[in-house]
Amino acid sequence: MLKFKLKQGQQVQAEKGAMMYKHKNIDIQTHGRKGGILKGVVTSALGGESFFVNTFTAAHGPGELALVGPTMGDIKVIDVTMQGMILQSGAFLASDPNVQLDTKWQGLKGFLSERDFVMLRAGGPGKIWVSSFGGIIERELQVGEILSVDTGHLVAFPDTMQFSVHRVGGWKSTILSGEGLVTDLVGPGKILMQTRHLPAFVAAMAPYLPDSR
Repeated sequence: MLKFKLKQGQQVQAEKGAMMYKHKNIDIQTHGRKGGILKGVVTSALGGESFFVNTFTAAHGPGELALVGPTMGDIKVIDVTMQGMILQSGAFLASDPNVQLDTKWQGLKGFLSERDFVMLRAGGPGKIWVSSFGGIIERELQVGEILSVDTGHLVAFPDTMQFSVHRVGGWKSTILSGEGLVTDLVGPGKILMQTRHLPAFVAAMAPYLPDSR
């Protein structure tokens, strides 16, 4: 749980549906994301991030606001004032009101995965809070170091970092290995990864779920 103690007039921007509770003197306003060409069409079609975000304002005095992520995992704060970040679909939880959130179109580099077309860029001034499925692991890459990360485990990386998305190997490896798309990230920079993979978890649970037929 992410808890804010807001003073009079302070604001927090949060992903749609993230609120756990708030004091009554905190107002909520729902609005579309700022900037990003074709953002509304792309995000609603691909389902990574919701098109709308909520801004909470302590308009009638101080109060508490509690937010939670959509899955069981860590929450981490990142200062994006000096360094913008690219976030994987679903990682954004909340931010300072002055942080700009824009979708990043990857074109055909993500054509094999419905969740890799849209990634969210967060830039300052301010901080963002990201949530994960499982624990968040940080890895600092040195200059020229290349790390291949399964896209389902990627949480965030600097917007200045070079990257490319591709199959893990040939078609045989892609189909039989259980691995899908990977993102090659080139250092320097710090990347954030999550220890759990949501599609794999869903697949593991499927045999135990009731048959709807």
